[in-house]
Amino acid sequence: MYFKLSNGHAKKWLLLSCLFASFQPSLAAELTKKDQDEQADKVNKLSLSRVSFSAQPANCIALRHGRTCYANVKLTWSSDIKENYCLYIKQPEVAQEKRQRIQCWENSMGNQIIFNFESNKKIEFQLMSSKDNNVIAEAAVEVSWVHEATPRKRRWRIF
Repeated sequence: MYFKLSNGHAKKWLLLSCLFASFQPSLAAELTKKDQDEQADKVNKLSLSRVSFSAQPANCIALRHGRTCYANVKLTWSSDIKENYCLYIKQPEVAQEKRQRIQCWENSMGNQIIFNFESNKKIEFQLMSSKDNNVIAEAAVEVSWVHEATPRKRRWRIF
């Protein structure tokens, strides 16, 4: 919702909002020393590690809307940190523990796999760290179609 304020009222509102913001306690002050150290370690590790993850082709094209699209998708990933990684299919309706695992690698910095893609909708892939089950990177394969679905069936007649 937007309000139209005159120039004088806008200046007063801005001044009051700045004063109110200065009285709010900062989030860093609320954290204990241990929490701050843990957060700093996570940030340092994440800033040092660079992960790339891609799916090629990123788009699968079916002939008609709703039809299953088939493709060999090359999933490639690399990381600066040698660790245990697993590749999963992201399924929002399924619990995290019951996701479909594609493959895992131990003490690896990168790899690639050919995945037989068969779907009529978008599929998202997740690269996860095995030790703490954090999602490190995501890639997706979209499904497109050449023709819209026809609402009526065509019947061929000779006469």
